[in-house]
Amino acid sequence: MKATTAVLACLLTAATLSGCVSTRAERGAVIGGVSGAAVGAIAGGSVGGGAIGGAAGAVAGYVIGKNTKPCWRTNIFGQRYKGWCIG
Repeated sequence: MKATTAVLACLLTAATLSGCVSTRAERGAVIGGVSGAAVGAIAGGSVGGGAIGGAAGAVAGYVIGKNTKPCWRTNIFGQRYKGWCIG
């Protein structure tokens, strides 16, 4: 129960803070950092695990957010939808 509450609090924080940034890369860094910190703290069971997870998540979120762009994709049924493409 304690871990679930911590994860929900972190995800709520990520959603709140992501509205304060202006670029997709910054938003990805915030969401990745908070989510990574939550997963690292739960998996490692310590503050150090949360710090390492937060740093790794922030870097990964920034890189993914910076290198993706909206594009049109086609699903397996032939229907087009707006998704994200790397590049």
